[in-house]
Amino acid sequence: MNLQQIETFLTVVNTGSFSAAARKLGKAQSAVSTAISDLEIDLNLQLFDRSSRYPKLTSAGALMLQQALLLQQQAKQLEELAASLAAEMETCLRLAVDDEGQLSWLAPILSELAEQFPQLELQVLFPLLEDLTQLLDTDQADLGICFQPQSAPEHFMRWPLQRLHFVAAVSVSHPLAKLDQVTMADLQQYRQLMVTGRGHGAEKQRGRVSAQVWWLEGDLAVLAMLEQSIGWAWLPTHVLQHATRQGTIKVLSVPVEFVQLSVQLELWQQRDKAAGPAALWLRRRLIAMNDERAA
Repeated sequence: MNLQQIETFLTVVNTGSFSAAARKLGKAQSAVSTAISDLEIDLNLQLFDRSSRYPKLTSAGALMLQQALLLQQQAKQLEELAASLAAEMETCLRLAVDDEGQLSWLAPILSELAEQFPQLELQVLFPLLEDLTQLLDTDQADLGICFQPQSAPEHFMRWPLQRLHFVAAVSVSHPLAKLDQVTMADLQQYRQLMVTGRGHGAEKQRGRVSAQVWWLEGDLAVLAMLEQSIGWAWLPTHVLQHATRQGTIKVLSVPVEFVQLSVQLELWQQRDKAAGPAALWLRRRLIAMNDERAA
């Protein structure tokens, strides 16, 4: 049994006769008949009932048709993968994103990536703060989307993406929610919920106001604790959209002179690391998206 026999079998099914299949394949009808007969011998099955003018699938042939279609699809995928490898396209792209809360705007772009590179294997990781830098440094990630650090390493190429605005938020049942306007002193009285990585760098202290802190891995974890009225937190506005619409979370009103957090998102890549076609496409798409927002 070989792929040419499978192709002939599927062509006969699609065209409805041996003669029509022969015309489509550019072969003699006898060659098509021989290929089907050889396939039936190899499988020890009768695939077609030839008792009438046009061949009809037997019950065994109908079952084999489904497997033949699957085999044809797998063969096509194999050819596409081989073509990608010949073109030096990466087979796997590893994207590190600082916090899974970014997926609300990133997921549609990854959907486009899937259409552009159907054979690509994508790995999306969610390291936080300095953990992301560590993955890029140790070649465990190809591209990184992170918040602009207070001190950026020089061995990365960096491209600005969108700017995220953080607001102070609490559960509607939290004591701070009863205040029309809050001050620094008000926030310092209550537990603050903050995002942390697994390292001990200075980045995790950015935006800290309260002496009492609960540390959580990710904005979504902070939001879950926020809804339990455990404390207050700085969170990006896009993470809070659903909760504020549902009326479970209140954005606190702060005075004009209060320092609010506005942090630039950036795309990072090692300077000495070559990017494959998929990584280049994703990089250009993310930068173009930022340019569209700025226009």
